[in-house]
Amino acid sequence: TEINGDTNQIQIDKNNEMNQIDRNNEIKGRGQWSKGIEFLLSCISMSVGLGNVCAFLIPYLLLLFIIGRPMYYLELVLGQFSGRGPIKVWKCVPALKGIGFAQMFSTGYIIIFYNYLMALTIYYFIQSFQDPLPWTECQPEWSPTGTCSANTTTTTSPISSAPDIRFLGDDDAIQSQKSWAELYYEKHVLHKSSGLDDMNWISWKLVLCLMGSWVMVYLSIIKGVSSMGKVAYFTAVFPYVVLIALLAVALTTDGAVEGIKFFFTPKWDKLLEPIVWYRAVEQSFFSLAVCFGSLIMFSSYNEFHNNVYRDAIIIAILDTFTSLLAGCVIFSNLGHLAHITGKDIDKVVEGGLGLAFVVYPQGLGTIEWVPQLWSVLFFIMMFTLGIGSSVAQVETILTAIKDEFVSLHQKKEILAAIACVCFCLLGLPLTTDAGTYVMELLDNYGVGTAVFFYGICQIIGIFWIYGLQRFCFDLKFMLNKSVGLFWKVTWGFAAPVALIVIFIYGNIEIGRTGSQKPGIPAWGTGIGWALDPTVDRDHNLQTKG
Repeated sequence: TEINGDTNQIQIDKNNEMNQIDRNNEIKGRGQWSKGIEFLLSCISMSVGLGNVCAFLIPYLLLLFIIGRPMYYLELVLGQFSGRGPIKVWKCVPALKGIGFAQMFSTGYIIIFYNYLMALTIYYFIQSFQDPLPWTECQPEWSPTGTCSANTTTTTSPISSAPDIRFLGDDDAIQSQKSWAELYYEKHVLHKSSGLDDMNWISWKLVLCLMGSWVMVYLSIIKGVSSMGKVAYFTAVFPYVVLIALLAVALTTDGAVEGIKFFFTPKWDKLLEPIVWYRAVEQSFFSLAVCFGSLIMFSSYNEFHNNVYRDAIIIAILDTFTSLLAGCVIFSNLGHLAHITGKDIDKVVEGGLGLAFVVYPQGLGTIEWVPQLWSVLFFIMMFTLGIGSSVAQVETILTAIKDEFVSLHQKKEILAAIACVCFCLLGLPLTTDAGTYVMELLDNYGVGTAVFFYGICQIIGIFWIYGLQRFCFDLKFMLNKSVGLFWKVTWGFAAPVALIVIFIYGNIEIGRTGSQKPGIPAWGTGIGWALDPTVDRDHNLQTKG
C-alpha cells in the first residue's frame, strides 16, 4: 500500500509539472500582478465596507471560521493553481463549467446594483457642499399635509444640538413619523413610487451620476490588473482612515458608548432563531466576496508559487477587524440617534440602504464641527468602497470572456468600454421612481441563495469529483506545504453539510416571504425567480467544457 501510495504521488507530481507548464503557456499575454501587495490590497478593497457588519457577532464569527475562511482559501488556491478565470477554472471538472457561467450572471446583477449605489453616493457627495445640508431642512412638499412638525425631543450632545424635526402623518399626530433625512431620500432623491407596477419617471440627475460612476470604473480597469492594482492602493487604505476618523467623532457624542455596548453584547435568545444563522453566513459570504468568481480571478494573476495561504490568513484577519471597526462606527452612530430620538437602538433604522443614505446623513447633519466636511469625506469613502468592489466584479466577467477568447487579451480597452456601456444601460431602470423595487428583486433573486448553491457545487466538484486527496497533493506541490486537518475536515464535511442546510432553509424563507414584499406584485416575484441563475440547475450541472 505504501509503495502504491508513493507511486500515485509521483504520478500526480508529474501531472502537476505538466499542468504548470500548460498554465505558464496559457498565461502568456494574460498579465500578472506587478507586485504581490497589489493582489493583497485588491482583495482587501472588496472586504472593507460599512455593509461588512453583522449584528450577531457570535454566529457570524463562528460561521466565518467554519465556512467563510475555508471557501475563501479554496477559491484563492483554485485561481492561482490553474491561472484561469472562474469559468475556465472548471477545466478540472468540465461537467461543472456551467457553475462558472451562473456565477457570472449573479456577478452581473451585483455590478448593476453596486454602480447604482455609487451613483447615489455621487449625488449625495455633490449635495454635501450645500450649507446647510439639504436633508437637515424641512421641505413642506415632502409632507402629505404640506406642513412640518417638530419633535420635542432634542439632544444634549455638545456637538449635536439640532432638534429632531419630523413630519407627522395627516390622519393621526403619531402616525408613521419619518425624519427629514428619510423623506429627503425617498421624496427628493428617489421620488419613490408606490410599487414596481408604478414606474412612471426617470431621474436625469441619477442617470448622470450613474454615467459618472461607470466612467470611473472604466478608467480603473482600462489596463486590466495593471491599472486595477494601482487603484487598490487607494481603495483599500482610504476607507480605514475615514472609518477611524468617523469613530473618533462619534465617540464624542452622547449615546455612542451605549451603541457600541449594544453591538458587543451577546443576544443569547437570538441564537435559537434559524434566520440569525442564515443572515450570519450570508454576511460572511458577502463580506469576503466568496463564490462570485472575483477571488478566483484575482488569484489567477498570481505567480504560481505565491504564498496564497499567508494571503488568505492576512485577509481573513483584516476582514474580521474591519467587521468590528465598521460595527463600532455604525452602532456608535445608532446609539447617538437613539439618544436623540428616544427610541431603542434596534428600532432606529430597519437596515439596508437606509443605513448609508438616511442614518449617516442624518447623524452627520447634527455635527457642529463643519458637517459638510464630514459628509464629503463620508461619501468619498462610500464611493471608494463601491468602486473597489465594482472594479473587481467587472474585471471578473472580462477575465472570463478573455479566457474563453484568448485574442481579446490584446483588446482590453475596447472590451472594457463595451462592458461598461452595456452595464450602464442595464442600470437605467434603477434610476426610475420604482428603482428600489428593482433593486430588491436583484438582491433577493439575482443573488439570494445562489451563492450557497455555488459553494455547494464547488465543494462537490473539487473534493468529491476531482478528489480531496488529489487537491491536497496539488496544494502541496504549489506551496510546498502540507494541508492541515482543519482544512480537510471543513472542506470535506463541515462546510458542505452547513451549506446544504443553509441553502434549503434560505429557499424556504424566500418562498415564504418573497410574495410579502411591499410594492412588488405577483408578476414581479415571477420575474425575480426568472432572474435566479440557479433555477436551471440541470443545465448548470451538465454544461460541457
